[in-house]
Order: sequence, then C-alpha cells, then structure tokens
Amino acid sequence: MFVKRYSPDKLWSADEYLAWESAQEFKNELIDKRVWLMLGAGLRHASISVNLILISHNIFEERDFTALGSRACLQIDPESTFVYPDFMLFAGMPQEHFRFNQCFFKDPTVVFEILSPSTENMDRGRKKELYLQLESLQTYILISQDRPLIEAHTRKADDWGFRICSGMDASLAIPALDCEIPLREVYRRVNFEDD
Repeated sequence: MFVKRYSPDKLWSADEYLAWESAQEFKNELIDKRVWLMLGAGLRHASISVNLILISHNIFEERDFTALGSRACLQIDPESTFVYPDFMLFAGMPQEHFRFNQCFFKDPTVVFEILSPSTENMDRGRKKELYLQLESLQTYILISQDRPLIEAHTRKADDWGFRICSGMDASLAIPALDCEIPLREVYRRVNFEDD
C-alpha cells in the first residue's frame, strides 16, 4: 500500500471529508483531520489480504465474528479520524453507519494492518495509538510482508501485552477469538525472494 498526504496544509472537518470521500473512486483516510490518499497495494500485500479472507472463512465465522476487508471504513473519532484497516473482525454482525452517503463501521474486536514501506511508520505510530484507544478493540495485529513475522498487541485488563511470532512454523494466538492462526496460512503463496 502506498500513501500520500493530500493538500498537506488543510485541516478537514469530518463532514467535509465524508462528503468528499463518498464521491471518490479510490479510498482515502482522514487521520487527525488530514487526508491521506491510499494509492494501491503490491502483490504480497494483496496475497496476504486474500489469505486473511480465507482464514476468516475457516476460523473466525465459526466463532460468530464478522470479517470486513480493506474497503470497509472504520470511524475512530467522529470529528477527526476515519481509516480503512486492511482487515477487521467484529463480534457478531457490525452495524452500518452513514454520513453523507459514506458507510462506516465502529467497534471492531480485532484490527489487522499489513505493513508497507510507506505505511509502516503510521501503522506503528499514530494509527496504533488511535486503535489502542478503542474500547472494543482486543487485538491489534501488524503483519510484515517482507518476511513471515506478525506482531500482536493484545488487551490484558487495563493494559496491552505485546507478542512477536516469526517463521512459517509459528502460530499467532488470538485470545479474543479463542484460536490460533498459523503463519503458514497467512503467508500462503507469498514469495519473499523478490527483494
């Protein structure tokens, strides 16, 4: 995924952004009242996204979780921040919300971001800060696309724990879903030799 700040000096209201975003062909994020253009994903990123969808069908839906992909908009702050995580899981069926014909969701249980060179600092920095403030969020997962490595921030009472899983034989435990995800499935058919 590639990102670029749009009109760097302009601060947008949520209403301004949502009205504009609903008319756009491609998705754009509003983070702290600044618009970021989302310019596309490479082969590894796209492959990992598809693998998450396949895993969700086999594991998460059995546990009454709804999976939404990168076209689903998430409201983090109703006045300043709307983003498009790479993948989200919701307990049960999430409610659709609309403003200016723009659909968005609230209250995810698990959020996944696939790291790209142009998004990694934001995903590890400001977005992480914002995600971890969501009361509903139980796990925030960062997936490397350069090697089989997944980092998970998991809520433990009033604090967050951190775990790294690496290697194709590792599995990531997600307590909120009462399951483990084998990295071999996350990285199925992902070629790391193209660097």
